[in-house]
Amino acid sequence: MPNFKTLLIISAVLAAAGLATSEIGAKDGSRPATAKAPPDPAFAKVKKDFQQKIHAKKPADRIAALKLLEDFPTGDAAELLYVTLLDDKSSDVRQAAVALLAAWRDRSEVTDKLLARMNSASRKSGMDIRAVGALQALAGTENEGLQSGLLKYLDEYLGQPQSNQFALHEMIDAQSARGEPAEALRMLMLFTRAQFFNGHFGYRRCLVQGLMEVKDLEALTHLIDLLPKFKGLVQYDVVSHLIAATGQNFGDDAAKWKSWWARNRGQKQVVEKPKNPSIGNYGNYGEYYGIPICAKRVVFVLDTSLSMKGARIDAAKTELIRAIKALHKEVFFDVIAFDNTVRVWQSELVPASEPMKQLAVNVVIEQPLKFKTASYDALEKAFELDPEAIFFLSDGAPFGGKIDAPAAILATIGEWNRVRRVSIHSIGVGVKEPKAEVYAAFLRDLAEKNWGIYKPVN
Repeated sequence: MPNFKTLLIISAVLAAAGLATSEIGAKDGSRPATAKAPPDPAFAKVKKDFQQKIHAKKPADRIAALKLLEDFPTGDAAELLYVTLLDDKSSDVRQAAVALLAAWRDRSEVTDKLLARMNSASRKSGMDIRAVGALQALAGTENEGLQSGLLKYLDEYLGQPQSNQFALHEMIDAQSARGEPAEALRMLMLFTRAQFFNGHFGYRRCLVQGLMEVKDLEALTHLIDLLPKFKGLVQYDVVSHLIAATGQNFGDDAAKWKSWWARNRGQKQVVEKPKNPSIGNYGNYGEYYGIPICAKRVVFVLDTSLSMKGARIDAAKTELIRAIKALHKEVFFDVIAFDNTVRVWQSELVPASEPMKQLAVNVVIEQPLKFKTASYDALEKAFELDPEAIFFLSDGAPFGGKIDAPAAILATIGEWNRVRRVSIHSIGVGVKEPKAEVYAAFLRDLAEKNWGIYKPVN
């Protein structure tokens, strides 16, 4: 056994060789953290130049500054990009920074540093635009280890109230439509594996709509594989897209779609923009003014202003009663009437059982007519019921609500609905009459900007 003097000599030799004596002395066999590498003088100089150039007023000059970092694909450079350009006011600058980070994502020091930054920032203030940019850069990876790290991040932070769902949806929409198809597909499919996908309608519909935008046959494969997970409006989205893209119609039978696709995939070409199938092309749905009621959570909103007096309200009530009676038992629904006030029948959506449908019919029959048309207020209440689809019937321009200007209503609802993805179908009564252009345009835009159908009626 070596004596104390011998141990001192051994330690001195190891120290001279640049080794830490603790590496051979740990009883549990673990290795201590490696000493931090000394600063790279070349990177330090480039970093200083970069930090000066990114304050340029022109986005093109800030983008040009990225070239300074191209030869430094390191964790420090990735962190520098994260804190400086991923929240730049110019989307072009942000996308250039994302592209550079994506080119480095096969380097573990880069991905480790970005994941650490994302987790640290999101733990304090939720997912923000920087984290979304980093997600875009990393989520197209084929590396299973990195995918696991990203899924862990998504599962922890996606559902937080302060998470910037708007920025995430905006990124998904843009990359699905304009990104490189294989890259976009890997990102979308990774995001479908997050726990949030199964519990949040808006997120689920966003990813499905993204897959429908990708110009790659593999997107159809993924939609067919996912089809058994869906009911209601998202199922309708997928099946309608498959019908339009393939010319086949197997309804919601996922097994038939899968079998047919396995035999015919090699014979198909990507359809640049599939023609939308006709309304009600598949399934045994109820309908309201010819619009299929394919959602499972539905709110009917009925204008009861005085301008609806006479034949208009009689016809509207008759059609609404017919639609309610025909609702499938799997549907949950509610009815809202509005004029100068908003009257919500039930505080939450109720199942379309025969007793509930009869109660709703009685409520529709008894609705009185009053002054004004508080359209905004009625839509606000409809959203509070957490529907998949809203059927909004009106015969006049908004008047008497919290917001009356059509453009302001559309902007506000568009902001709510960007992450909710609720379909708003609008039925315009008397919109073909003289001087009806204002509210006709409002109702048309309300539907077209919110994944809905606009139906003018006399």
